[in-house]
Order: sequence, then structure tokens, then C-alpha cells
Amino acid sequence: MGSTSSGSFFAYSPDTSIHYRIHGCGPVSVVFIHGFAAALTTWDDLVPLFSPGRFTLYLIDLKGFGFSSKPRRGSYSLAEQAAVVTAFIQTQGLRQVVLAGHSLGGGIALLAALRANERGDDGLIDRLILLDCAAYPQRLPRFMRLLGVPVLARLGMALIPVRLIVKSTLRAVFEDPTAITAERIRRYETCFGRRGIARVLIRTVRELSRTDVSAVIQRYGEIAIRTLIIWGENDRIVRPTQGRRLVDALPSARLAVIGACGHNPHEEQPLRTYELMREFIEEGEDKGEGMSAAQRSRCPAL
Repeated sequence: MGSTSSGSFFAYSPDTSIHYRIHGCGPVSVVFIHGFAAALTTWDDLVPLFSPGRFTLYLIDLKGFGFSSKPRRGSYSLAEQAAVVTAFIQTQGLRQVVLAGHSLGGGIALLAALRANERGDDGLIDRLILLDCAAYPQRLPRFMRLLGVPVLARLGMALIPVRLIVKSTLRAVFEDPTAITAERIRRYETCFGRRGIARVLIRTVRELSRTDVSAVIQRYGEIAIRTLIIWGENDRIVRPTQGRRLVDALPSARLAVIGACGHNPHEEQPLRTYELMREFIEEGEDKGEGMSAAQRSRCPAL
């Protein structure tokens, strides 16, 4: 028997509450991290494919995104978001999690893994799944470059209908235009339409542009966790060459490329993405430490 949370919050700091949802009651814990200008709803096509008796899925809205708090002060850096993810995992009492991140969320997952290594906490993360991961410096997509000019960004987001912003962004992200459905547009409208989101997007781009990640990149070789890298063959946002570079940098990684797919394989080709994830997670049985006390309390029938 599985269960689905309609949405909960945990207090990351006095001014920041992080929104999350939990699906399933299985012994394998998978924590999902969305990308830039998205929210936990980006995983909506993937979630129903996981057996609720085998997996417990934890979906979080990063600080400032979705229904999480959008404080005016404080940081929206990669390091801050990695700290948010780590705090969430610890608050849930989880160990040996599978940490899955898309795009910017993949970069956050890598940083969370490095920080766990620094603390000597090798029991926190069992495996990584990185989808079209933003792991290296590159020229920012046009939408993000516009956000780098705050006056234009605020004016544009105030005057241009949210639906038009969403459609334009999805056309750049997806390879298959038929995947840009009315439901998916509504999904992203909810993200873009939240009060304070313009400030969060602008602050995030500003911090990304100011961050020197060279020292972090040099340490990718320290991440010995088994890693699956999934990439859309036709990704125009983060090119597949980045995936090939990353698989060479990580000691225990392999790369799977999905054909006829853009930047969001979990939305454009959810079934194939799920199959790759499930096969990777289930290689070798009885990984992890079973259900946490929090999971057992939510799933008394198991």
C-alpha cells in the first residue's frame, strides 16, 4: 500500500520553509532535485511509474522555488541549495538515499555529495542520478542572460503574460513540440506565477555568475558514489558533450543518452528515463538500511 502527501513543509531557517511531497512507502529512498525556474512538479510524469511498495520518493521545492519561501535576504547560491537538500535528508532521518538532480539540480546534487565527503558522512548518499546536469561553466541560455539584467528582467516578467514566457522557454527546452501540452504549460505557470519569483530568479543568476566553480570541478574525482548520467541527445541548453566530460571525471559513472530528446528527459521521455533509473537503482539488491522510523510511521500497514 502506498501513500501520497499533498504537500508539507520543513523549517530550514527562521525565515525559510521548504515545501516537499512524499510518494510511496517503499524501502528505497529517492530524493529529487529540480532545475532552474522549475519546481517539484517537473517530476509529475515520472512519479507514477515508480512502485509505491518498492520506493519512497521525496520531491522538494528548492529555496525560492515552487511553494518554498522566497526570503528577500540571504543566499540562493549552489552551496546554499546543497545545504537545503542535505538538511532535508537529515530532517527526514534518511540514509543511503538515491539523489537525483536535473540540470542545475544535478550540480546541486554533486555539491551535496562533495560536502558529505568532507564531513566523512559516506552513509548519506548511496547513488547519484544526474539528468542533463549543469556541472561545468557555459554560456547561459538566453532566458537566464536576460535575468542578468535586473531592470529588464523585472519589467519583462511584469508585462509579458506568464503563459507566453512559459511557452517560449519550453520551446527552447523540448525537442518534441507535441510534448508542450496544456497541462505542462499550466504546471510551469504555477512556478512562474508565484509572488517573488522574479527576485529569486534574478538573485540565482547573479550568484551563479559570480561563483567560481573551478575548485569544485577539480574535486569531482573524489565522488566515488555510483552515478548514472542521463542526457537528452538533442539538448540545446546543456550540450551532451558536457555529459561525456562528466562521465570521464566521475570514477564510478556511466552515461545513457536518450535519442530524440531535449533538456528534460523526465518529461519528454518519462518511461525511458524511469527504465534507466530503475535498472540502475536495482543493480544489486538490499542496498541501504531499509525504512526509516519516519517512513514506518507513515506506512503502518507495511
